[in-house]
Amino acid sequence: MAIKPSAQASVDGSFWVFFNEDKTQAMLVVAPPQGDGNPVRVADVVQALEKMGVAYGIDQQAIRDTIERATNIANKVQAVVAQGVLPVHGVDAKVNYRLPEEAVLRPLPYLPDGSIDYLQIDPARYVQTGQLIATVVPAQHGRPGRTLTFPPQNVPQRPGKEANLRAGDNVTASEDNLQFTAEASGYVYLSGEKLCVLPAIPVAEDIRTACQFAASLVLKGNLLAGAQVKVQGDAAIGGRCEEAALSARGSCYLAQGAQRSEIAADGNILLGSGVQDCTISTRRYVIALNENASLAGGRIVAFEGVEAYTIGTPAWTPTEVVAGVDTLGDERLFEIAEEMRQCEDNIQKINLALRPFVSVTADVTSPEKKEAIQRLMAHRRRLEARLKELQHEKRSITIAVNAPTRAEVVVRGVVYPGVKVTIGKYSYLVETEMQAVRFTVARGEARVQVRSLDRLQEK
Repeated sequence: MAIKPSAQASVDGSFWVFFNEDKTQAMLVVAPPQGDGNPVRVADVVQALEKMGVAYGIDQQAIRDTIERATNIANKVQAVVAQGVLPVHGVDAKVNYRLPEEAVLRPLPYLPDGSIDYLQIDPARYVQTGQLIATVVPAQHGRPGRTLTFPPQNVPQRPGKEANLRAGDNVTASEDNLQFTAEASGYVYLSGEKLCVLPAIPVAEDIRTACQFAASLVLKGNLLAGAQVKVQGDAAIGGRCEEAALSARGSCYLAQGAQRSEIAADGNILLGSGVQDCTISTRRYVIALNENASLAGGRIVAFEGVEAYTIGTPAWTPTEVVAGVDTLGDERLFEIAEEMRQCEDNIQKINLALRPFVSVTADVTSPEKKEAIQRLMAHRRRLEARLKELQHEKRSITIAVNAPTRAEVVVRGVVYPGVKVTIGKYSYLVETEMQAVRFTVARGEARVQVRSLDRLQEK
């Protein structure tokens, strides 16, 4: 006996409608009819949308197309059938650097004492005075949307983020803060949200003559006989320093050490290799960065102290190490007084130049006059800031010179006979080889004490 196939049950098509999260769109889901069931009617969908609260924007053609597509493919179909006003989200601001962005964003390299390692700075960071460093494409804030319901409600957009980039040291920004220009030649870096230039003058060739540098010197070549170099900032010497004279207002880094040279600095003097028969003076520390940076022969004076691995030689080479004595203090105080006088004179000249424009009746409408006034006022602010720095430095030198010395000489390796250690007023002549010791003058004592670093570490 043949078995008749069962007839498919007839089921009408069905649908449901719902809003998206912010009610700017209404969604329709259609389930197709089964068997001889009736399809969903457009009028029913429109009625359901209106009942749900849709006040405008119903797309009846989209409803028809959705019903037809569900019927044709015999499966559920979802579509947008009512459209309000979608929010247009903003676009974040973008900073366009005029030099490799990865170089600018990378942190500056530092030496162990916390000073900048100029010799390891990426040359791609370098800019000239007046060079455009970066431009900013402003953020786009977008526009709000509107709901489909009545009364329509605003739907907030996600605003674009501002760049928040500001001009830092040696950088000027345009009035709209969209262009940043170097005020000095040097290396570009970021300090938080500030775009800055570290003033520096890179020199690749050897120096053999007398010369002065108005900013930090980054010498990849050698400092050779005949060189008499004065630097207003830091000095980083990548090559040899032989029979030369070097004076720096900041710190000094001798990557290859020095021989028979005169080195003076207001900041730390850092040694990447040994120094032989040199005269070294600093108002801060002399620091040997590794075991190869020995001090042999000559005279080393460091007001705040010396950190060494080896001092002297097995041949008892006479070597004098002095701490707690500021041989450069008087000279620096004289220079400070002279620079303060120049700052005060220049501020007075600027005030005289600005006086005609102080009056309420003064004509400052022309762009040229406005620009000139802004330049003068910016220069006056820089001079006033510099004057405060000099006054602070003067007080610091005076206090430090008159305070009891806390300087010490630390030797992590060997100090040989023939070495004379002076701390403040008191001296100690090394007569036997010593290892891992610290030379100090304790408060209330009238002599140099020698203590083992190992014992201090045990305590």
